Amino acid sequence: MDKMPHIQLDSGIGAVSAILPGDPARVDSIAEFLTDVRREAFNREYKSITGMYKDSRILAISTGMGGPSAAICIEELADIGIKNVIRIGSCGALQKGLSLGQLVLCDRAVCDDGTSQTYLDYFRYASPDYMKKTLSSQQGSLTRKNMMLQTDAFAQQGSGTNGIADESICYAHCDGSLLQCCEVAAKDLNAPYIVGATRCHDALYLRKKPELDAFYSGKGILASDMETAAVFAVSSLRGIRAASILNVVVEWRKDIAEGISSYKDGAAATAEGEKNEILTALEALHRISGEDREVKISGGKQHEKK
Repeated sequence: MDKMPHIQLDSGIGAVSAILPGDPARVDSIAEFLTDVRREAFNREYKSITGMYKDSRILAISTGMGGPSAAICIEELADIGIKNVIRIGSCGALQKGLSLGQLVLCDRAVCDDGTSQTYLDYFRYASPDYMKKTLSSQQGSLTRKNMMLQTDAFAQQGSGTNGIADESICYAHCDGSLLQCCEVAAKDLNAPYIVGATRCHDALYLRKKPELDAFYSGKGILASDMETAAVFAVSSLRGIRAASILNVVVEWRKDIAEGISSYKDGAAATAEGEKNEILTALEALHRISGEDREVKISGGKQHEKK
């Protein structure tokens, strides 16, 4: 099998689960928690390693900043056989109760970014003629209406969310079983966390961002980031389990630039949050891989009894 054009990986890496930081530098931080580390590739924003976490070989690969590069990464990972992905990254809090270093385990993501909207047939194209053609012929199981219905049904399953399912908002959602593994892992680590929704967008310095933040805060959305919705949307279409763990680096109504700078400089609370999100993701991926192995073994025994 030829290597994928952007991530420069093939199925020979020997992993079915991946942890996805945005920042290439964070791949080195992940390596500290792995053994038998192999440097795989570094092309454009996609820096990758594989390593062992307990008895599971895990891929760590950076996605870069924003939905488009994250979507490319997920598409190519699906083509080489990756089955489980967890995004880890930073976020700004949209609720005053969230503190620096606290983890947000995302059960769903508001699709205010172009990438997830495009994948979910919710995008408003610039050409009016194409929009008319698209709306008149739009079909498929992941239209805006169906996506919201799926999300609302998931929220009603008792996922522990503090967000509010709103029929006027288009969401992409995580895989419930992988989210459960993340919750168990966070509890075992005694890491402070909360489960709920993030809002994804493409414009960090948009002048009306404070207005948008206030609106979504009023809807119960917990945080804001730039990649989770794309990861969830593409993964759902490619049959990949996906979760997202975000580290709060900017508190509600605090300065974005100041918060990001303190995170980069390794401020104590946010540095602890980064460590916790890495360990939570690794443990969750190990746990889900173990459950998959048990299902295969159980299936084999049942076959033998026949």
